[in-house]
Amino acid sequence: MALISPKLKAAVPWWAKIGAKMALSRLPVSGRAWQRLGLFSPGRMRDPDYALGIFDLHFGFAGGPPVGFSFLELGPGDSLSSAVIGYALGASRCWLIDSGAYATRDMDDYRRLAERLEGVEGTQRRFEIGPTDDLDAILSRCTATFLEGGLHSFSDVPDGCCDFVFSHSVLEHVPRADFAPLMGEIYRVLKPGGVSSHDVDFRDHLGGSLNHLRFSHRLWEAPWFARRSGFYTNRLLFSQMLGILRDAGFEAEIRNIDKWPKPPLPRTALDPAFRSLEDNDLRTLHCFVILTKPTKS
Repeated sequence: MALISPKLKAAVPWWAKIGAKMALSRLPVSGRAWQRLGLFSPGRMRDPDYALGIFDLHFGFAGGPPVGFSFLELGPGDSLSSAVIGYALGASRCWLIDSGAYATRDMDDYRRLAERLEGVEGTQRRFEIGPTDDLDAILSRCTATFLEGGLHSFSDVPDGCCDFVFSHSVLEHVPRADFAPLMGEIYRVLKPGGVSSHDVDFRDHLGGSLNHLRFSHRLWEAPWFARRSGFYTNRLLFSQMLGILRDAGFEAEIRNIDKWPKPPLPRTALDPAFRSLEDNDLRTLHCFVILTKPTKS
């Protein structure tokens, strides 16, 4: 359980969070220690109910592929629970790709998930974890591969091998320069007719607004600033991201789009590069993007 509550974090102003994250990220403290404190957390997939809900959501968006499906999760974060869930639902193969080794190796987390899967509708196989099992044993049993090299890891994934690909609150964190190449790789590894499902949050990850658009591109993308300090997003807005996805060859469907009634910040508060953007971009805060790779004749 995190020692710093979400309510306390929400009470801290966005500008104070930047200063605190920049200072804390430079201390000689391990990533797992920060996670225990509730800081720099790479997700909530250690919670069995949350993990099941996320997998079920994207599995449904992909049309519920039949038993024997293969899939890839981009950004599994703090747990490789999707490998276990996929195995229980009948997956034959999976890949999990992240930009670092953030996933827990605590077997009790995976045991709780295995217990939670008992009796879940649609499960095809029972998953058991022995007293001497470790994470490598779990991945082997699930015919799963965990890769930690981000975009470069896709070189280990064959062409046209996946029935579906998904991510949850990940695309906005992909480095801006890597975004188009990443979508090209997802297109490559999908089978014709395959689906890629993504939850995208366009807000800043400081105060739930557009405070990240206050900064110049040069400062924001500087290696020592947002990326090193744990509050980086690529600042691609709705129409920009959608254009890249379509340029990659996908048919794109937008679902459950959420918008502010008006942009949450005055244009004068934004960096000049963002002041002329359409209201629709500045009002869009969240959506699900469902991408289909066309079936070639």
